[in-house]
Amino acid sequence: MDSPAPLQTGSQVTVRTEESWSGAPVDAAPQQLGQALEQSLTAWLSCLKIRAEQAD
Repeated sequence: MDSPAPLQTGSQVTVRTEESWSGAPVDAAPQQLGQALEQSLTAWLSCLKIRAEQAD
């Protein structure tokens, strides 16, 4: 699946991402894997924020 290009309006950029975890491992441990997904997304957004601020 192709990701849509970031949308830039003036000095603001909107980035869209989509995550989906499914299957037997997720069904077996949804809470633990949900926490791992949240941590992964939080780290990814932190890195994105740092890079965006460096571009200023």
